[in-house]
Amino acid sequence: MSIKVRNTTRYLLTEQLKMTGWSVLALFVVFGILPLLFAVITGNIRQYSPLGNFASLSLGPLFFMLIFIVGSLTYDNFKLLIQNGISRQNYFQARVFALLMLSGLLVIINAIYYYGIHAPYLHWSTNTALMRTGYSLYSHALGSQVWLNILASLCFNWIFYIGVGLTGIACGTLLALFGKWAKTILIIGTPIIGMLIIWIMVIIMTRNQSNYNYTGLENFLKFIIGYPSHGEATTGYFNPTMPFITMLVGCGIIGGLAYLFNRKLRIRN
Repeated sequence: MSIKVRNTTRYLLTEQLKMTGWSVLALFVVFGILPLLFAVITGNIRQYSPLGNFASLSLGPLFFMLIFIVGSLTYDNFKLLIQNGISRQNYFQARVFALLMLSGLLVIINAIYYYGIHAPYLHWSTNTALMRTGYSLYSHALGSQVWLNILASLCFNWIFYIGVGLTGIACGTLLALFGKWAKTILIIGTPIIGMLIIWIMVIIMTRNQSNYNYTGLENFLKFIIGYPSHGEATTGYFNPTMPFITMLVGCGIIGGLAYLFNRKLRIRN
């Protein structure tokens, strides 16, 4: 890693950590102060439990949105760094390195909160807590050692966060290529067109169910999610190999698109 990439990575990561810190602080204020005010107004102050409010939070969705938003913030940093002698390639490399570090840090913070505060407050065992995560299909794939499966789930979440961040970078960089009006049209029009396409496909598939054979699609989806090829499909015993490979391939594709978009970026007058 060159000195320019290292310094740029440090700058980007610092800015991202500031945004993350303020977002987490705002979340705690909302779930700590507002319930307190409501309890005071309604006269139920004795029923107010600050520990309960904090322990029942779910940081995963917040971090998911943060990773995407942080990745999508492209043009301002690009303009600043390009004007200070940072090349497009160095800028993109720094963004990827910052994403790797930020996503890893958020995975660790979420795990400490989830297994150290959230699960004990709800009287969940470590195994029960693992079974209630998005990794539940694979929670026993590595045997009975729960901490080994937790480590695998953290790697799973890390790759997933990286994919989300790269998607944010790709989307943000693509939007930065367009002017204000074109950007507005894309932001509003793309979800509408996507919903229309899905709606039309659902109607067609519903009206012509007998004319289509979904066996191939079903088998492909089962293969992608690691559906057991032999024996009973029991939650916790799916094979995580293909989901890991699928996410890595997806990260490579999205990252490649983000890099191509990044090469087209220009400073607007």
